[in-house]
Amino acid sequence: MHSSELRGTDFEVTVDGQPCPHGEYFRGFVKTDRLGVVASRQIDGAGAVTLILAYVTAFYDDYRRDNDEFFAYPDFFAFQKGTPLANYGMFDIWPEHKLVALAPAPETAASTRATDTVDASEALRAVNDRGVQVLIVPDKPVVNQTFDNVALASARRRITTCYAYDFSGQVNRADVIIRCNQGPKLIDWVAKMFQSISHDQTLKASSDQWLATQSNGKTLEQSFRRITLDEALARL
Repeated sequence: MHSSELRGTDFEVTVDGQPCPHGEYFRGFVKTDRLGVVASRQIDGAGAVTLILAYVTAFYDDYRRDNDEFFAYPDFFAFQKGTPLANYGMFDIWPEHKLVALAPAPETAASTRATDTVDASEALRAVNDRGVQVLIVPDKPVVNQTFDNVALASARRRITTCYAYDFSGQVNRADVIIRCNQGPKLIDWVAKMFQSISHDQTLKASSDQWLATQSNGKTLEQSFRRITLDEALARL
């Protein structure tokens, strides 16, 4: 809930090359809406921190419109393809039951390391079970996935918005750019997420590189591409 100190004015949103106020871009997003970010490696959600926290701010803005005191966290989830799980509490994805381990496909079930080989239908069921409406997926190569018809129908009637992101924070063919003028805070929150899994040496080099390449200035900028549900499912 520490991120409730952020305000829409802390974000600059650019859509198709045109500036769009935070409140306008997130118009219609309400506190009951649910978001899920899929991480191919446990730490990859760092590449979507500005988008996640812009949505978190929209969540708290809906509470603020009621002019009531509140103690609440958004129903946001971090789906991770590997264990141990990284703690996204600094992104206000909390309590810890909102950190979801995606089960590996049967042929890799013996391994607990991060892997892209995850049963796609099981991943979609995990997303469906949590009622996700906004889905953020890694911009990895498209795979021709086969899904259970019931799970697919559930996703089609509920998921309304999908984005592709990259761990680096810069995605190909981006059409949404989000800048946050509280960059040092966001970078510190990402660093704490990294620290939650710092004992995993396979991820430490990537964590260190991410931190080293971020701006030391006031602003953190990341880019995203809006995609269709079918495009998102092909990247699960």
